Amino acid sequence: MTLNSRSKITLYSVLLYFALSAMVLNAEENLNISLGLKLLSSNWKGSNSNSGTDFERNAGGQFAWNIGLQKDRYYAGLSLQGGNYHFVDNGPEQVTSNTTTPVSDVKIQRSEVDLIAGYYFWDNISLFVDIKTIQNKFDKNNYKQNFAGLGVGIAGAWLLNNNWSLYGSFGFVGKGDLKANGAIIGSANSAALELGTLYRYTESHRFNIGFKNQGQKYTFNNGNSQTHKFGGLFIGYNYLFSL
Repeated sequence: MTLNSRSKITLYSVLLYFALSAMVLNAEENLNISLGLKLLSSNWKGSNSNSGTDFERNAGGQFAWNIGLQKDRYYAGLSLQGGNYHFVDNGPEQVTSNTTTPVSDVKIQRSEVDLIAGYYFWDNISLFVDIKTIQNKFDKNNYKQNFAGLGVGIAGAWLLNNNWSLYGSFGFVGKGDLKANGAIIGSANSAALELGTLYRYTESHRFNIGFKNQGQKYTFNNGNSQTHKFGGLFIGYNYLFSL
């Protein structure tokens, strides 16, 4: 039996509910909460298979806000990331069920949401599931592109000393629905790699710096495709407290 994207999201939402329930029921451990901000340079480039053109942003970057919960070995988190980009020459083509339209001198508002739940199977390494949604909103023709999918990933952290640690994560969404203005026009996959170092100024105040690389491939029902690549340095801040 094959599950559609909506069924998969429902299934993973149930798994997320049970993970959060496990954290609440484990009253012997404190609930640790993290609030974070992140500024990402995030270059955006890619290619259009229909016209054989490449594109790269002339201006733009992203900002992220996140909240994390951890209790014993269970954790959950919500990340909201987005920004505005400007493509002076070629941009990502606007694809619908019937048309493919090249664009130039276009501004795109990009937003990305990740809802994750994970478990530390080992002291330093965890596995997680991810409900991921992406939206690209063009300032021309009221065109809006949406991608939603379910993924899995691995994350780890290694303490160097009392103040410094290294961390990294890799996540992958195998396949999800791709829509334009609400109509399904194909499918997409996504992968993201993040590597960084964290400095503990105090137990509550922490700073991080690192590199994040992300890519998506859009495969359209009309036989064309697009690739999207994001990469760059980031700096961030996290505030931690316990209940």
